Amino acid sequence: MTAQLTLKQQTGQMLVSGFPGISLNSEVEDLIESYHVGGLILFERNFEDPEQLAELIANLQAFAKKAGAPAPLFISVDQEGGRVSRLGPPFTHFPEPCCLGIAQSETLAQSFGLALGQELNAVGINMDYAPVLDVNTNPDNPIIGKRAFSNDPDWAGRLGVAFMKGMREAGVLPVGKHFPGHGDTSLDSHLALPTVDRNKDILEQVELPPFQQAIENGLDVIMTAHVIYDAWDDNNTATFSPTILQSILREKLGFKGLVMSDDLEMKAVQDHVNFDLFPTQGLEAGLDIFLICHDIAKVKTLHNRMIEDVESGKIASSRIEQSLHRILEVKNIIPPPPVGCGNFFSLVESHKELVDEMQSWLNK
Repeated sequence: MTAQLTLKQQTGQMLVSGFPGISLNSEVEDLIESYHVGGLILFERNFEDPEQLAELIANLQAFAKKAGAPAPLFISVDQEGGRVSRLGPPFTHFPEPCCLGIAQSETLAQSFGLALGQELNAVGINMDYAPVLDVNTNPDNPIIGKRAFSNDPDWAGRLGVAFMKGMREAGVLPVGKHFPGHGDTSLDSHLALPTVDRNKDILEQVELPPFQQAIENGLDVIMTAHVIYDAWDDNNTATFSPTILQSILREKLGFKGLVMSDDLEMKAVQDHVNFDLFPTQGLEAGLDIFLICHDIAKVKTLHNRMIEDVESGKIASSRIEQSLHRILEVKNIIPPPPVGCGNFFSLVESHKELVDEMQSWLNK
């Protein structure tokens, strides 16, 4: 399959893009047909109601197939529960994930992953940027906090694995984040460049165990953190660090799946890394997928730059093929989406008891 694809098709599979609108339109059609993007990320701007969303996603997948895509699109969303929930009512508003750490219940975590995944799957979403595998060790952390399952590394891992199993049972691909751990930062990487100054021993004892547990239990996709970890690499954020993504994630932890960046429009990278160097530095570090959430022009520029860098020899074609192989391998395990969303509202109704149970732990 990979040998039959043009370079533009191959590199396009390595891009996940945001897009405007609540229906198929010329902008997103151009992304799919001319730039061959491998995935799309949904936001509030794309959502009106479940029926509209299901129709949009079905049309996106049908258009991609007609345009010659080698595999279905990743249709992704940030739906963690709590304050990070891009899809509002009538999707269930689940309580903050930290309630699972209070309950210390893997059964509850798996039920949560299953329920959340069922609602996403019902409209055709096949990838969710969850679970958060960060350990909530800094009470002043402005961005993680209650999004994390626990302040204990073992429980963060156990609950993350349980959540992941539930989501996969629902037919949705979980994405573990933010590697190697965003829980000890004091800055929000959307707005600034955070640094974690813990020594290697503490990093390995606190930040890595949840990811290690998830990897050992079959996690297929990991999202990177736009954070500098001085003990490992004092020059590059994890997203652009060969030491962190190759030596630690691939070699030390044995991860074989997909590595994707967090949004490359965040200030932590936008203000500190030359945009033209994103392809070469990202691929050298070990990225397989580049995520740009809002600016379509940047998606196209990044794609064109990546092709230029391959054609000029700055990036080896074998490196592109390596990521493409991983992408298609993961896409092959995603089950086909349901037709329509006829059971959506019955699912939401059936999840009310779970919400009450989770909320009861949050109130303790």
